[in-house]
Amino acid sequence: MGVIVCEFRRRAGISQEQLGADCGFDRTYVSRLERGILNPTAIRLWKIADALEAPFHLMVKSMENWVAEQEKARR
Repeated sequence: MGVIVCEFRRRAGISQEQLGADCGFDRTYVSRLERGILNPTAIRLWKIADALEAPFHLMVKSMENWVAEQEKARR
């Protein structure tokens, strides 16, 4: 799911460090999230969406689509 956060962050044109700062997260959190080491809680995802000025529901829907594609590819 971090790939979706990365996609939205890049579209917004901000760095991982800036996103972390805007959300009040440790500077390494966004990197670990985007590499798939961590998964965000709903509250953290809400903060990320807010910082990126992206609709929360759109980020969640993008993540749902990504997961569905991954499951389809495994079959």
